[in-house]
Amino acid sequence: MKKLIRNIIREQTSNMGEGELSDFSSSVGGALNIPAETIWANGKKVILPIPSKNVFFKVVKQLVLTNPESILDEDDMSYDDRSYYMDNTLKLFGISSVYEALVNKIFWAAVDNRELVEKGEINNDINFDDLVLRPYKKYSVECSESWQEYIYYTWRPIVEAYDKDDAANKVYSDEDGYYQYYEWENEPGFTREVGDADSDGKEVESVTEIGVVNESRIIKENESPDENELIDGLRNILNKQKEAHSEDTWYNDITKLLKKLDISLK
Repeated sequence: MKKLIRNIIREQTSNMGEGELSDFSSSVGGALNIPAETIWANGKKVILPIPSKNVFFKVVKQLVLTNPESILDEDDMSYDDRSYYMDNTLKLFGISSVYEALVNKIFWAAVDNRELVEKGEINNDINFDDLVLRPYKKYSVECSESWQEYIYYTWRPIVEAYDKDDAANKVYSDEDGYYQYYEWENEPGFTREVGDADSDGKEVESVTEIGVVNESRIIKENESPDENELIDGLRNILNKQKEAHSEDTWYNDITKLLKKLDISLK
């Protein structure tokens, strides 16, 4: 974990000038084709920040190189599982795992550019502009579900007989279907009640691509509306390291910051 932290911090300091570092969280929503995501925080709606192109590339690279729980080999994993296994990596770059569209964008960028990133790591000659990114699309998903519904009918047919047992037997035998419930729906005493129902579960029958998401729903490239606590902490530590010219100065600070944010150091 110590080596991982050091590598990330070194990459940020070596590849960013002062101007770029100050714009660390500038949004690339338009470039990435990512719809805005809002959450409720302290009683108000907050738009989740989108990383810069440089940070997006860094997190994709980190995901490729670490491949937590081999998620890049599981393209049919549910979003809940995918975001859970990616969470520690995302936190290192100040990205919330509840931002479904962004997390999925990062995942598929890592899957589609895995070989490119691995080769680029050796030569250190690739950046965000070299990535092949999937467009955000619309799909028509045909679903089916089988239900068993229990319906209770009561009805009172009029039966002519010499004895009540004969009347009951006449209804039971009912050779002509004269005493079935549907023959007495409009007669006094008829009721219909829907009871419990059982389902075999939803099934996806087919998925058909029908187009890309309307660009008017995609957030445009502008400054992020919010700063993540981790990003702020990293900025302060980087500034401290720059002034002290020593790695030891920032390592303890970044360890405390990660522990504060409940990021495992093991």
